[in-house]
Amino acid sequence: MTSVPDPAAEPPVLIAVRSAPGLGALFLTCLKIGLMSFGGGLSGWLYQEFVLRNRWISDEDFASSLAISQMLPGANVVNLVICMGDDLRGLAGSIACVLGFLVGPFFAVIALSAVFDALPDVAMLEAASNGVAYAALGLLLVICLKGVQRAMKFPPGLAVIAAVATAVGVLKLPLIPVVFVAAPISVALAWRRS
Repeated sequence: MTSVPDPAAEPPVLIAVRSAPGLGALFLTCLKIGLMSFGGGLSGWLYQEFVLRNRWISDEDFASSLAISQMLPGANVVNLVICMGDDLRGLAGSIACVLGFLVGPFFAVIALSAVFDALPDVAMLEAASNGVAYAALGLLLVICLKGVQRAMKFPPGLAVIAAVATAVGVLKLPLIPVVFVAAPISVALAWRRS
């Protein structure tokens, strides 16, 4: 697994955003991320490619797209590439990003499934699977820390994070009702701030 630079350790991105990429560039970038990011950490890869490396979107736009993608049903990272593709090239950009993002993993999962079916009792496969999962959790932690750093600049946002984490993680309340209560409050606080 290739390591991703720690976005939490870097200052906010203040460089100018480049012009929107072509559909082919969106497709190939998402294909690369989809193929190279085994086990998760996809938000970190997307941040690296779309914000830091290619400068297609700003740090703030990425954070907004990430927040929206997490509120919508479905896979968060798929929602994220849809949002960013739409921001950059409209519907065609969303389609290019989703196809690029999913086509490689689609065939990789089919191939891995065949390997796991053919070799069900190989301990090395289970160990490799666990190792990839731990690395993915590390990348997820980096993104979470980046979000908390952003929220520390706005104490009401930090309060919403703490309330949701407590409600779901400690009190074991169901996620959907917590989101339905917290999301409008969070949006109202952010709206009031701006």
